[in-house]
Amino acid sequence: MKNLKFTQIITFGFILLVVFISSISVSANSDDWIRTSSAEGVSLEIKFANFGEMNSEELLFEVYLSTHSGNLLDNNFEELITVRNGQDYLNNENINWEWERESSHHPIGLIKIKNTTIDGQKFYSDKTEYLELEISGIREASHRFRWNINQNKKLLGYIPNAASGTVSVIDIGAEKVINTIKVGEEASHGIEITPDGRFLYTGDFQNGLIKIFDLSSNKLVKTLEVKSTAHGIDMSPDGKYILVASGSESEVAVIDTAKQEIIKVIEEGIGDSPSHIDFDPAGKYAILTNLESDDVSVISIPNFEVTVKIPVGDGPNEGRVAPDGRYAYTANWESNSVSVIDLNKFVVVDEIEVGEGTHGVIVSPDSKKIWTANRKTNNVAIIDAETRQIERYIAAGQYANHLEFTPDGKKVVVTNARDNEAILIDTETYEVISRIQLGEEPHEISFLIK
Repeated sequence: MKNLKFTQIITFGFILLVVFISSISVSANSDDWIRTSSAEGVSLEIKFANFGEMNSEELLFEVYLSTHSGNLLDNNFEELITVRNGQDYLNNENINWEWERESSHHPIGLIKIKNTTIDGQKFYSDKTEYLELEISGIREASHRFRWNINQNKKLLGYIPNAASGTVSVIDIGAEKVINTIKVGEEASHGIEITPDGRFLYTGDFQNGLIKIFDLSSNKLVKTLEVKSTAHGIDMSPDGKYILVASGSESEVAVIDTAKQEIIKVIEEGIGDSPSHIDFDPAGKYAILTNLESDDVSVISIPNFEVTVKIPVGDGPNEGRVAPDGRYAYTANWESNSVSVIDLNKFVVVDEIEVGEGTHGVIVSPDSKKIWTANRKTNNVAIIDAETRQIERYIAAGQYANHLEFTPDGKKVVVTNARDNEAILIDTETYEVISRIQLGEEPHEISFLIK
């Protein structure tokens, strides 16, 4: 009897120890669920308050706002918020905002998001890859916050190899190619994956074909024919549309991803040799770089009409909109520069001399750094977005071509077109940590968490 009681005490004590350790672990990791952002004189700190409650009816986010001018209470936050999970998104119909402290300069809010069931699965569940919450429209700026949920999944990179007519699939963690998909004679330079991870959009460049692959089987399920060549392939933030820049003719084809059909071809207002496309965070318009007419076409969504053309540097190959939505940046291949576009006025406000053959450009998730790939100097430049001064150069490889941040922002993948490789750069140390051999002439990068 005494032995039994002793055993029970030991067991009970062990259980208490496990609970105690678990509580320490949750408390220690709670800061991992806090995200911050600043733009246009407004700072936000958001905490995912009930991240451990996947079966709850509501997702709770505590929001701490701060400014030194204006009245933040004037914003209708329910109308400004969108949340995504990698497969779908929720807007104001499922979102409620409550004020915890009503102060014009330092208010505190609580976001309540209905954890609705979509296609038989909770919006936030143990299968969720990530949550991304965006508040767009505070003084015309956008704030984006991301929480990676399932860290045990693989991050895959899909890279088209133009000269090989293939797509290389890279396991970023393992730093190796795990698959190669044959596309056609010459692969398009752009590539996209739908937000639900189901379909890959790639292309046969010179033959003007867009090819849609089912990623569960890597099998071709549909081919679409555009009127000319198919160079740039870029997707709207909500995943509803794919825009295809011709690269030769002054045309952009618009694909409805739900129908998997071309619904419009834009010709009026498109410049010479349209190259690549990016979108504002809210998905209300796209910017198209026109390589040979040295300008950018701004395309409205969902009307798909050119509303303004902006002269930029010589040979703009690629443009990127900063995540906060304030500026766009074009990589100017012939003038070796980056043009800075004020997206409130749609005018160029600065020109940054970078490196010879500036070909690719990206902006860091916090909008504070601009990275460029410079083909002729075979390096990557990192620019401070506020001072617009170059902070450093990183030796890349022969013909540094395109580059992209991994979803967590911890690495940058750069393709070197003549070395036929991708390199991985650590964004904290700025060191090249890996080199991965690909097919011939690799270009853009798209990611899938699987």
